[in-house]
Amino acid sequence: MRAWFAGDFDGCLATCDRVRTNDVEMLANVALLRARALLRLGRPNEAVDVVSGVFAAPAALDASLTAQMLLGQGYVRLGEHERGLAILERAQRAGTGAHPTIRSELALNVALGYFGLRRLDDADAALDRVAPSADIVHARALEYRGWVAVARADFAEATAHFTGALRRLDDCRRTDRFLEASAIQGLAMLAAERLDRPAALFAESRAERLDWRAAGLAEPHRLVALSFSMLREADGRTHDALRWTRVADEAALTEVRALLVACRRAAIFRAAGERHAHADAVVAARRRFDRLGTAPILGEERELPLALAEELAYAGDVLGARAYVKRFDEQPPASRMRVREDPRERAHRSFVEAVIADAAGEDRAAHAWYRRAFGIYRRIGYERRAVLAALRLGELTGNPHLLEYAETTLRKHARG
Repeated sequence: MRAWFAGDFDGCLATCDRVRTNDVEMLANVALLRARALLRLGRPNEAVDVVSGVFAAPAALDASLTAQMLLGQGYVRLGEHERGLAILERAQRAGTGAHPTIRSELALNVALGYFGLRRLDDADAALDRVAPSADIVHARALEYRGWVAVARADFAEATAHFTGALRRLDDCRRTDRFLEASAIQGLAMLAAERLDRPAALFAESRAERLDWRAAGLAEPHRLVALSFSMLREADGRTHDALRWTRVADEAALTEVRALLVACRRAAIFRAAGERHAHADAVVAARRRFDRLGTAPILGEERELPLALAEELAYAGDVLGARAYVKRFDEQPPASRMRVREDPRERAHRSFVEAVIADAAGEDRAAHAWYRRAFGIYRRIGYERRAVLAALRLGELTGNPHLLEYAETTLRKHARG
């Protein structure tokens, strides 16, 4: 329990593995603790197996409410949202007399189920039932509100919630590195895209304090590092931008994730005017990508063909870029736990189409695609990418207002 309360979920699992007792009730409690740790480490399959064993033990009935909650959460995290939510809502109805913290934790997990189904208003209503006195459960609720706001493309509100979650965590009796990492990830991502210097400074100060070595933190660490590389590039600090890509590369646990880092590195070379370094990086990334074969790319990494298509277009390979856009369009839909009909994805694809048309000398098509991308990015507050679209659109059209927008936005970022 000391390891659990310290947020050391790996250590918690290791200690649970060493427990030897014939006390059935204690075994059930240890199993529930194991399930909690497994869920925090992103291993819901194992957690569901462990909790199912608790239900099979008659002496574990005293812990039935917690067991139902963990089982429901496990199914939600496996993508079986309706099944998990039904279990959680049943437990919530049965738990009206439970401890207030348990009731808050149940509400938190019900919100997660609704979020997976994209019932965002219901998710918000469930989070309203999390008591401010529920310590770290309340901090998690603030983090969840951040992701709900991201799903609504309300990035200013999301920034406020991620910041609030981190500040609330400082006041908690317990800690949770996974909560902290997730909130830092969300905050850093939005700070980079919104050119929000105060949020970026806060995120970076938190990232420097966090021990990222725990199992399960590599992916948020990679995403945080990529966000910081974008911020350094926007500042014109090429060396620091590249340094952050090295951090991201070290945290990349798969070849697909490493290739996304390679695309980011190529973009930095391009922005710095290192034409030959950019071309070399793109060729190397394309060869690595082609060795992956034709298997679909799932989840958060599905954007890889689009990212590579953009860099290929900048390098002058129009046919190759168009082939990779086609590959992107053939990918399976994003997970339901991500944003459906995400305006950022539409904007990114539009921007890549613009770059390809631009490289092909198709000025009219490039103009239309840049304008579409600029409109979406500006509307949702993704100022970094809106500036990139505005600059090229201004060059193509001679519209001084677009160049003024870019100059004003960058000046605001510089002042911070």
